[in-house]
Amino acid sequence: MFLNYLPKSKNILLIALLAFGAFLQSCSADSEAEPSKPKPYIYSDDEIYPVVIGDDYLMGYVNDSRQIVIEAQFTNAGEFHEGLAVASKGAQSGYIDRSGQWAIEPQYTYADDFENGMAVAMKLDNPNASDGVEYWNLIDSSGKVKVKTEYFRIGTFSEGLASVWIEYFENRGFIDEKGALIIEGYDDVGSFSEGLAAVRKGDKWGYIDRTGEVVLPFIYEDTFAFYEDRAVVQIGDKWGFIDRHGKKIIAPRYDSVNSFSEGLAPVFVNEKWGYIDKEGQMVIEPAYLEAFPAQHGMMQVSREQIAEYSYIDREGNRVEFKPLPET
Repeated sequence: MFLNYLPKSKNILLIALLAFGAFLQSCSADSEAEPSKPKPYIYSDDEIYPVVIGDDYLMGYVNDSRQIVIEAQFTNAGEFHEGLAVASKGAQSGYIDRSGQWAIEPQYTYADDFENGMAVAMKLDNPNASDGVEYWNLIDSSGKVKVKTEYFRIGTFSEGLASVWIEYFENRGFIDEKGALIIEGYDDVGSFSEGLAAVRKGDKWGYIDRTGEVVLPFIYEDTFAFYEDRAVVQIGDKWGFIDRHGKKIIAPRYDSVNSFSEGLAPVFVNEKWGYIDKEGQMVIEPAYLEAFPAQHGMMQVSREQIAEYSYIDREGNRVEFKPLPET
């Protein structure tokens, strides 16, 4: 009302000031009513990892503080690679992102880790049939088939190459990420690791490099891939470890072993599993029905019953997982 008695220019200025004041009051009220929430932390691939959680033995993900960041809900779950991890609910596998949401819905009978934007995935023509036709292809991170193949099986891509079954009962080799056959002519093959791959001719195993050249002769009953400059080999009926030159680092004396990881290797002694260090010294006494290689400073084991898993640290102490604190 008193605005009528002010000059027109002053009327406009006063109206603008009043409007601005109302805007500030509104913003203040909104701020008090709904305080801003911190954005959820986005983990990198190596900051969260899969573990078995709870009495139902389902898998979820924890961080380095052993806090559960993705609840246990998967029948199987793998490590994250390039932002995606293989996960299963029931018989079908797909890929989740680091929030635990499906990036590629479960639809594969077999799925493997991503490397350089590609992953191996297999579908059956009839998922309910035990002898259905298998279709092994290379997919991208959207689930789109990038390379169709005619191979009977394809293994994990590692160091740019994946093992393949060129024929069902014989002739195994390796393909590159375009599906091109690079190496062939072996009766069985493993995966490349640290520049070498285990391959079999007849009933003996040796090692080749990425060019296909034999670097360790075919003298072993069985072999594992190289990890931490050591490979598991079987000589006669015992297992031990060799270096890249074939030198026996830890003499074959175990009934069974697994690969070194984080400086420890599981070994089977007197019907139980324990852990040795790289000098072959027992650092965790054999007490377990199952024992797996160390990952992220802990090891998955079963003590009383097969497949009833728990975790121990490098000193053999039980590891417990806890929920994230509420924010």
